[in-house]
Amino acid sequence: MTLPNIQTLPPRRVYRKEYLPESDGKPMAETDIHLNLLIALRHALKQYFRDRSDVYVSGNIFLYYRDENGHRKNVSPDILVVFGIEKKERRIYKLEDEGKAPDVVIELISTETKAKDLGEKRYIYATLGVSEYFIFDPLNETMQPALRGYRLVEGEYLPMVGTRLLSKAMGLELRAEEGTLRLYDHKSGARLLTPEEAEEKAARESAQRQAAEAEVARLREELARLRG
Repeated sequence: MTLPNIQTLPPRRVYRKEYLPESDGKPMAETDIHLNLLIALRHALKQYFRDRSDVYVSGNIFLYYRDENGHRKNVSPDILVVFGIEKKERRIYKLEDEGKAPDVVIELISTETKAKDLGEKRYIYATLGVSEYFIFDPLNETMQPALRGYRLVEGEYLPMVGTRLLSKAMGLELRAEEGTLRLYDHKSGARLLTPEEAEEKAARESAQRQAAEAEVARLREELARLRG
């Protein structure tokens, strides 16, 4: 058997696995106020969409994309909501793998991030195709009004008008109330609960249920006594 001349074989292609960091080592939020609000918003949205398997809610996760020159870039939204993809835990959000951009992004602005949130990130999200972009200032010191919203129209963000900003994508209203950002169901008017409010509600319902069960038990005992 004649062995092939190794010099005539086609060169072997070497594929290099792309390394995409999951963190930049920076704090999750600017202040405790920003962090607490970020957690509260993410919790409220996850609970609101808990029965839908095609809605992904996350925050402070690296969103990887390629710019117009094909260079790998990333941005980290404070809150993102995506419809039409699988609900599962992710370490990063890679745009070409997921097949679509987030439908909604919420950024919690600070003095340090104001220029980036209103400038660079606004341009990036519009270019990627994020349908709705909301910006809120928890400290009420960098912009007035403290809540702004933009809706993508023909590739450009147009500002939403009013103090109650409707997210058509989520079916929720965003309102600045008492120095914080609250979410309301647009149809029912119900306010989405924070983790603390949800815990208090569960405790009240548990206490009411226990009281009702105790009353039923008492009535049964009374009825049994009367019959006996």
